[in-house]
Amino acid sequence: MSTLEDYKRIMADLRGGKFKPVYMLHGEEGFFIDRIALEIERTALAEEERDFNQTVLYGRDSDPDMVKDTCLRFPMMAERQVVIVREMQSWRIDQLEKLEPYLKKPSPTTVLVMCYKHKKVDGRKSVLKTIQKGGGQVFTSDKIREEKLPDLLISFAKKQKRKLGNAEAALLATHLGSDLSKAMKEVEKVCLVTEEGGAITSDIIQRYIGISKDYNIFELQNAIGNRDALKAQRIADHFAADQKDNPFVLTLGFLNTYFAKLALVHSAKGKSSTEIAGVLKVSPYFVRDYVAHAQNYSLGKVVEVQRHLRQFDLRSKGLGGDGSDQGELLRELVAKVMA
Repeated sequence: MSTLEDYKRIMADLRGGKFKPVYMLHGEEGFFIDRIALEIERTALAEEERDFNQTVLYGRDSDPDMVKDTCLRFPMMAERQVVIVREMQSWRIDQLEKLEPYLKKPSPTTVLVMCYKHKKVDGRKSVLKTIQKGGGQVFTSDKIREEKLPDLLISFAKKQKRKLGNAEAALLATHLGSDLSKAMKEVEKVCLVTEEGGAITSDIIQRYIGISKDYNIFELQNAIGNRDALKAQRIADHFAADQKDNPFVLTLGFLNTYFAKLALVHSAKGKSSTEIAGVLKVSPYFVRDYVAHAQNYSLGKVVEVQRHLRQFDLRSKGLGGDGSDQGELLRELVAKVMA
């Protein structure tokens, strides 16, 4: 089961009042770990029960004996108590293993939540199997693949009863990068200023997140793909004037990825849109654009552009350059790409 499917199942169980005695939440993507822990805090106890029955510990300030002793306490005037251990990744694996006697037979009146972020527990050790055998839940929080992020943002907006289009979701995903927590916070922000049932437009995104609807990497990519030289140079001028928010190295990276995808379109000739989407690792929504752009750039031209990108990468690092600043390099690159 994928991280996202597992996450949805766990959240549905929690909202339905189904709790495990132990949750081991570990992995590189902190967003899902934080959300599950927060949902347990929200649903496992009534608000008036939390003062006496919810304990939050931190890995750096606790040890196995402290965690075990806390878990063995009886709840006060409540069905259960909740014990959350944050930043547990600061523990050595042998410290975690000292909890195994408790994890084999956890208290039925305690919900223990262990948050082990930014890395995974060593799967060769017995502790994860011990948790599962004891009736607990092990959740592995893997990073979401880049091509899945726009769909996840759309789904999140939908749960907030807002509409986020494919193009707007892709713009957010590209601009905000792989930091899922940051991306979700920004979507939450624009949901707050969009009425229920309304659409999160590019104007709203520009106003409240600061991503220009006219001057962004997607617009540059599309202008180049459509061979609209005037628009491409206008965006390049904007990037050159605001290099802090539009660093040349990131623009190069995006363009390199873009032309690599055009090369893949050429190699996927004759395949269906769904198959091409799988090859490109993009939403099927964008396949039509990539196919149209590939018609404007022969495979030979794509190879030539990739050579330009490598040369300009070296020049931006001071190798074989003439002292041009990065804004001038971008303008020159766009001109050469579209020549």
